[in-house]
Order: sequence, then structure tokens, then C-alpha cells
Amino acid sequence: MTPFDTALRVHRREVDALKASISTEVDRISTLDIKARAHETTLREERALAYSMPFASDAYTARMKAERVRLDEAANHAQGRLSKLRAQTVEVYGTMRAIEGAAERFQDDAERTVAVAEQGAIDDIAAAKFIAARRKGRGQ
Repeated sequence: MTPFDTALRVHRREVDALKASISTEVDRISTLDIKARAHETTLREERALAYSMPFASDAYTARMKAERVRLDEAANHAQGRLSKLRAQTVEVYGTMRAIEGAAERFQDDAERTVAVAEQGAIDDIAAAKFIAARRKGRGQ
């Protein structure tokens, strides 16, 4: 356990949330792309039919063009949101990695402190035994 664990958990959750948001935006972009292709196909089919019909289809064509513009704008907005989410993810992930490094260094320092204390205790015991043996040797 380190003092960095809470911050690390918060950043991991934030990265997970950003991953989910990115996935949602990618799905939205994919859906808009499919709709745009279907719209283009429908527009081509309707134009072909319009040439064979005796009435004007200008209003329909204008509406279809407006729908295409709306789809393109929605796709551009989704791409913009995706770019922002990716940039935010890079920043949060970098912070998370820095916190992980600090936590690892803290843990290493704590382990080193314990090892130094253990070695000191072992050295003290050895010194005490040496002194006791020396005193015993003088007393004989």
C-alpha cells in the first residue's frame, strides 16, 4: 500500500471511462458512415428514377442534399469529439504512468528501508555475540 494508490485508482477509472467514450464515438462514426453510404446509394437510385418520371424532383433532391450535409456535419463533430477524447486519454494515461512510477519508487524505498533495518538488527546480534564471546574468552 502506498500513498499513491488512491490517485492511481482514480486515474485508472478515468482511463477506463475514456476508453468507453472513445468506443462510443467510434461506433457513432461508423454508424454515420453507414448512413451516409446508404444515403448516397438512395440518392443515386432516386436520381435515376427522376429522369424517367414526368414530374420535377427538385424539392426532393434539395432535401436529400440537406440530409447529406447534416450527416457530414454530424460525422465531423463526432471526429472532433473523438480527437479530443484521444488527446485527453493520452494526458490521463501519462499522468497515471507517472503516478505508477512514483508508487513503485515508494514501494522500493520502503522495501529498502526494511532490508536496511533487518541488516542492522542482524549486525547488532552478531556484534553482541562477538562481544559476549570475547568477554567469555578473557574470563577463562
